Amino acid sequence: MSSKLPHRAMILAAGFGKRLRPLTTYYAKPALPLLGRPMIEYTLRGIARQGIREVVVNLHHRPETLEPALERASETLLVHRSLETEILGTAGGLKKAAKLLGQGVFLLLNGDTLCDFDLPNMFEVHARSKAKATLLLRPRPAGVGYSGIRVGKRGEILGIERGREAGEKSSELMFAGVWLLDSSVLELLSGEPGGLEEELLPRLIEEKRAFASVSDGRWITIDTPRRYWEASLTMVRDRIFEEEWAVRRRPHAVVDGASARVLAGADSRVEEGVRFLGTVILGARCHVAHGAKLENVVCWDDISIPSGASLGNCVVTDWVVLPSDCELKDKVILKLGPDRSGLRRREIQDSLVVAELKSGRTSSL
Repeated sequence: MSSKLPHRAMILAAGFGKRLRPLTTYYAKPALPLLGRPMIEYTLRGIARQGIREVVVNLHHRPETLEPALERASETLLVHRSLETEILGTAGGLKKAAKLLGQGVFLLLNGDTLCDFDLPNMFEVHARSKAKATLLLRPRPAGVGYSGIRVGKRGEILGIERGREAGEKSSELMFAGVWLLDSSVLELLSGEPGGLEEELLPRLIEEKRAFASVSDGRWITIDTPRRYWEASLTMVRDRIFEEEWAVRRRPHAVVDGASARVLAGADSRVEEGVRFLGTVILGARCHVAHGAKLENVVCWDDISIPSGASLGNCVVTDWVVLPSDCELKDKVILKLGPDRSGLRRREIQDSLVVAELKSGRTSSL
């Protein structure tokens, strides 16, 4: 195995993001903005800083929404696109991109997760253990439905605990969304649609060629609308990845003795007399009129919030113009586009989609 750090990576970005609907009705999941920057752009910038020079991104659902971030990344990375005419899953998508990944060790990253990882440390574990796969693991939060991963004394992965089994057993670690893989594993994949956790990982565990690199660094995932909203507010509160934000703090209102945190992107305008509570994020070119009230709201770009509007615990996506004096709480609001597939009839209100800010189910691995 080469002693040189890997310089190629792949980001999984093709999925439909069904648990995130309706946020992903018109957007690829990794295109969703966090603090004014598409999620995938955090990953692209992060891997470039760690010495990655080439990246493959698999695409299927709403690939055009990822193009601005990929174009910007091409200034520092050689970006390859692997377009899937049918969704292939993590295993099938990886097999399709095999020629672009070449020989040697490469990174594989989930497109809906942000996390800190130390590439030299992961590679040292990978090389020392003669692994074919090294998975980044992190402490598993109590009461959350992620699968647990059991690890042996030498760092070898012993098994995966799913569902009720994960809650009953003592595994304290979970997958954090980053793999280090040897290119030889690509020969083990059939190319049929499927997931790596079914097609590849059990075989490598049995062969004792799957190892763990454990980190307790920063970690954000957005697999449901409410988790996306929570992640946005948590990033502000804890100043997570602040160095990458594309919005900036602005003078904020003091309401009922509590100081609101307000961040805004370029060319956003807030009139006098707006009431802010909690954390409010405004993207670029937003307009908030006199007398509006916003509490714990995440706004994307080009949004108009009229006088008298009251929003609490909401996500408002691009180009939404809200009606006067509207009152919305625990909602996701989108501008209705020509494609209505996947939308519920009761969610469509004139030119808008208004859906519950629901939790949904978490992913299994």
